[in-house]
Amino acid sequence: MARSVAYSGARKALWAALALAQPVCWAQAQAQAPALAASSTLPASRLAAQWEGPALVGQLQLRLIVLDAERGAVAAALTVGSPQCSGGLDSLGQWQRGTLVLKPYRPELDAAACEVRVRVDVDGRRAWVSETGCGAYRGAACVFEGRLQAR
Repeated sequence: MARSVAYSGARKALWAALALAQPVCWAQAQAQAPALAASSTLPASRLAAQWEGPALVGQLQLRLIVLDAERGAVAAALTVGSPQCSGGLDSLGQWQRGTLVLKPYRPELDAAACEVRVRVDVDGRRAWVSETGCGAYRGAACVFEGRLQAR
């Protein structure tokens, strides 16, 4: 019971912080893959605060807060939804050579190690999301995978 109260408080605090994030740029969808940002430094000034786009099933949304640009630290909320399923992941992450690597803020007990990778283009307007082991955070028919556009 104490864990769920603490978890609820932490989740509310993270969502409140994410709700205050303002978009940095706006973009339209493009079909081809862009050049990826290869720098090990987080290009915080070029990253959008929010991305949306189609997942393999349903719609995917990523909200991002840069916590420390020099160290590449971020907080993120990732959601996926469709009529068949839904899911969400509150996470902390690290910028590593052009890719945001996100892991659960509060891992589920007895769950596989979840990791979401977000590859971002050099302009910070487009992103590609893929996941490994995140089944505990979404419905069986959904996955945290898709192509996103800045909002």
